[in-house]
Amino acid sequence: MPSALSFQSIVQAQGGVTLTWSATVGQAYQVQFKSDLTQAAWTDLGAPIVATNTTCLATDAIGTNAQRFYRLGVQP
Repeated sequence: MPSALSFQSIVQAQGGVTLTWSATVGQAYQVQFKSDLTQAAWTDLGAPIVATNTTCLATDAIGTNAQRFYRLGVQP
């Protein structure tokens, strides 16, 4: 498993965002978001994603949201 998780790319197109990151096959990852960093809670972006390759991706239909902040975590 990588020592630090980080997104490889974040691409916005047609009202959506695609996030990609390096992954370990078989490991589960959870992407979370919030629209304002002053909010206490993060919201899960769908269910955890189990890696089947060394690169994973998630998409978010952000619509008209002016901004979103994302974080990535490893599930136990």
